Amino acid sequence: MCEEMGWDPNPDEMPLEVQDLSYEAQQALRLYNALPDKIEGMNGVWLGKDYAGLGDIMRIYKIDENEDVFELLQVCISEAFTHYEQQRKAREASARMKR
Repeated sequence: MCEEMGWDPNPDEMPLEVQDLSYEAQQALRLYNALPDKIEGMNGVWLGKDYAGLGDIMRIYKIDENEDVFELLQVCISEAFTHYEQQRKAREASARMKR
């Protein structure tokens, strides 16, 4: 996109690639993607992740630093919750404006 617009890319504004993250952060993202979402039935509100199979998934992926990876997983979930909450509020605001 920068090339098309004639801009020089700013490395500080470029998003990170997964391989640029620490090994523990990569493992946390792997867990985040493997765990199923919990969604409230009637409204479709995202409630977080279902931890029921977390231990088994960690064993399958041979995750050794359980505490560090779990803390990073919590950060992923917190960020996702913030994102989904912002989307929900934007949809509600849009629906109110249509009335």
